[in-house]
Amino acid sequence: MTTPHVPARYRPDIDGLRAVAVGSVIVFHAFARQHFGGFVGVDIFFVISGYLISGILLRELDEGRFSFLRFYARRVRRIYPALVVMMAAVLGFGWLELFDADFHRLALHVAASAGFIVNLVLYREAGYFDTASDAKPLLHLWSLGVEEQFYIVWPVLLLIAHRIGKRLGRGVVWGVLAALMLASFTHAVLLMRHDISAAFYWPTARGWELLAGAALALAHARGAALQPRPAIAAALGAAGAAAIAASLIFVTAEKPFPGWNAVPAVAGAVLLLAAGPGGWVNRWLLGLAPMRWVGAISYPLYLWHWPLLAYAAIAGFDSVTARAIAMGAAVLLAWLTMRLVEEPLRFGSRPGVKLWGLITAMAALGLFGLWAWGVWGHKPLPSYTADRTAAFAHQLNWQTPVGSADQKAACYRLMPGRVGMAHPSQNDFCYLLHDGKPDVAMIGDSLNLSLFPGMAHVTHHNLLLASASEAAPFYDSRTTDWPDRSRLGNYRLTNQALDFAIASRSIRVVLLSYLNADRLFTPSSGHYIQDMRGTEDTDVNDGEHVEVAANPAVDGPATMEAAMRRTLTRLRQAHKQVIVIFPNRRMSFNPASCLDRLRPVHAATVNDLCAVPDHDENARRRQAYVTRVEKIVRSYPNVTLFDASAPLCEGGLCYAMRNGHMLYRDDLHVSEEGAALIAPGLEQAIDTAMKR
Repeated sequence: MTTPHVPARYRPDIDGLRAVAVGSVIVFHAFARQHFGGFVGVDIFFVISGYLISGILLRELDEGRFSFLRFYARRVRRIYPALVVMMAAVLGFGWLELFDADFHRLALHVAASAGFIVNLVLYREAGYFDTASDAKPLLHLWSLGVEEQFYIVWPVLLLIAHRIGKRLGRGVVWGVLAALMLASFTHAVLLMRHDISAAFYWPTARGWELLAGAALALAHARGAALQPRPAIAAALGAAGAAAIAASLIFVTAEKPFPGWNAVPAVAGAVLLLAAGPGGWVNRWLLGLAPMRWVGAISYPLYLWHWPLLAYAAIAGFDSVTARAIAMGAAVLLAWLTMRLVEEPLRFGSRPGVKLWGLITAMAALGLFGLWAWGVWGHKPLPSYTADRTAAFAHQLNWQTPVGSADQKAACYRLMPGRVGMAHPSQNDFCYLLHDGKPDVAMIGDSLNLSLFPGMAHVTHHNLLLASASEAAPFYDSRTTDWPDRSRLGNYRLTNQALDFAIASRSIRVVLLSYLNADRLFTPSSGHYIQDMRGTEDTDVNDGEHVEVAANPAVDGPATMEAAMRRTLTRLRQAHKQVIVIFPNRRMSFNPASCLDRLRPVHAATVNDLCAVPDHDENARRRQAYVTRVEKIVRSYPNVTLFDASAPLCEGGLCYAMRNGHMLYRDDLHVSEEGAALIAPGLEQAIDTAMKR
């Protein structure tokens, strides 16, 4: 078999393309998350990896010297040195700086990263109540998980196709590659319709990007010129650069991604690689010395940049200047890692000892991560700050359970038709406080979920929590249109809960809540109301729903008023008493920052006040909702208004932490202690409504 045309020599333009990829990611993460598509840099990395690694595989297969052991030994020498050092440093500093829950999650991510499955762990964590990305210092390693999972399967399939191709013709390899690429891309597009997190994290939905690079490597291996004629090379390079530039400009965070929106960046990378090192763009832009230098350190730079940004934000250093300093430090660490860690361990004498040392170090790091996380029947390893912060920090995020598994099961026994309506099931907040017939129904969104634990301690009623993530408490009203499509159908859960409450003889009082009321009338906020009457769901082959995208209402306030009137009218006709809950205030900061002074490393200026004024922009938007609702309910004598923010505000300020009590889980949801302050007043309102 002829020697393949895949180059064994160094291509300076590929290092330049790596520089574009890592630079795009850094600019996006550090400086321009809203209006810049720098995250497509990862997709460019996937194409480069697929091209280079598949080229090596094809060359060795054609020459009859391919070995799985040799292949994976190269992967260990390439990936492990910088990764082990970075993860050990991140875990050590995390023990010092993070509060318990965040440190234990970091330990789990270290273990998952050591096994290259962190992308799957992150997928399981994804959802409405997931921790903010800045609190996950190893979030960026999802891409390594995807890549290494791909390289577990791809060499095996390529070897099989190559051997069959020897008997049946080289078209077999092309057929296998094309089939895999089409299947992966189709899977990604289908997942984008109902589970964008899976489309982002699953290797089956990202594999087509690496296979795109592999396709070019196969073309070169089967005779395509490495360096096209000048005019063709110039055209390929210009088209590739334009496609990547268009992705950076137009494929921003507001766009659904990956799926079809990943195609321009992937195609652009393939075109630039196909242009060859002599193409005009490749030679005079990607081949420049500064681009080559950044490309040479691109891997350790990618590894270091995100932990430094995450820890800077956690410690309160979140200015543009602080992020710029962090990125300067990332460049320095990347260069030092390359010179002092990567080069000595990848090359030189005693390769076997170095290889097994790297494998042992990674295994030890993974096992330590599992131990610190708390497997094998022992308590998780406390963080350095545990003694000082445990009483406060356990209120943050959703560390304390809202309800029990028995309460959830009781809810579904009461409403069996609700089972399976949510995709994923975590979008459905369904709890029954006690077995038996409920007399109060809590319908709406996660405001009810956050209030439920506080109410459970004070109420003598049997509460039915039948709410859903991002669901307004009105009939046929969608109030979320973020790219994550998993919540687009939650209005159907609201419809079901309202129908049940109306039909139930035992339910006398219905609580209606909506947490994002300050965004309800704001176009492009992700919570602008949509009227879903007259739309129908279509089914896909797996039986899951594909939500029809309704257009946002031209007049949001009028649409909300009409939906609320329809809902209140039906509840009045069913002789139900109604309490409309105005939401607590939105914080303009992460409540965890209220504890920054307890961290060993923190900014000089910390958030000691831990409150927002009651007249900021969010308050004005909330007041527009309040004013509209007050006008509506004048026509409904069975409706009472309750303000959940009142117990948390005083003296013109609304507090996330007050008198040593953490009142918020995150910037919007009250903690169990916050709910405990709201619950007595709400219980009194329920009692009053019951007497009518």
